[in-house]
Amino acid sequence: MIVRKFSILVTLTLSAIMLASCGNDNSQSKDKHQNEEKDNTQSKQHDSNKHKSSQDNKESSNTHDAQNDNKENSNTHDAQNDNKAAQSKKSHLTQSNSEEIEYARVWNQLGPLKNNMEGMNELNVTKIAKGSKVNPNVKNSAVYPEDVVKLAAPMKAGGSVTYSSNGDGTINVYKNIPYNWVDSSQNDSSKTEQATKEAISKNIQTVKIKPTDNEQVAQLASKIKYQQQ
Repeated sequence: MIVRKFSILVTLTLSAIMLASCGNDNSQSKDKHQNEEKDNTQSKQHDSNKHKSSQDNKESSNTHDAQNDNKENSNTHDAQNDNKAAQSKKSHLTQSNSEEIEYARVWNQLGPLKNNMEGMNELNVTKIAKGSKVNPNVKNSAVYPEDVVKLAAPMKAGGSVTYSSNGDGTINVYKNIPYNWVDSSQNDSSKTEQATKEAISKNIQTVKIKPTDNEQVAQLASKIKYQQQ
């Protein structure tokens, strides 16, 4: 009887141990399964974030490239416009040399008929060398101390401009030189000599010539006619 009870007790104890062991295994298996599901979820979330980040970077890169393309296109367009403007600016005077352009600019700025092209069917240019008589009509005339240029309209009413160039964009204007000298050979020689001296020593103005480049200057340059003194 005692042996039977002991046997039953051992059997119950072993059954309890086995049940506990199965419970632990099931719990560990459940925990392992939950951990695996958690890892899979985290992995999927990481892959999703990585994919989203990659897409964001790609979109940012595309936006940056598009901005650069637009900037390059804008710069190219601006450069083309600048080139067209430069070509348009130079096109007016391509048929004239540097001297003709200077004469046209001087007359355009200082000539009495600068704003009236109707009376300017030609622009007369006379080059006067250093040492030439200021008034060719008299023997005792003073002489020019430098090379000068005389620009004149085809009629006296149009006036004239006598000047020397300084080579730096400025000119010296001899404002006392008339359109034509009156023949004063019968007058007092001392007075005529004094008049020519004052013409090259008084009322001389230094003027800066504007680098004007327009159709009016081009028209004036095309109407130049050289004269002998």
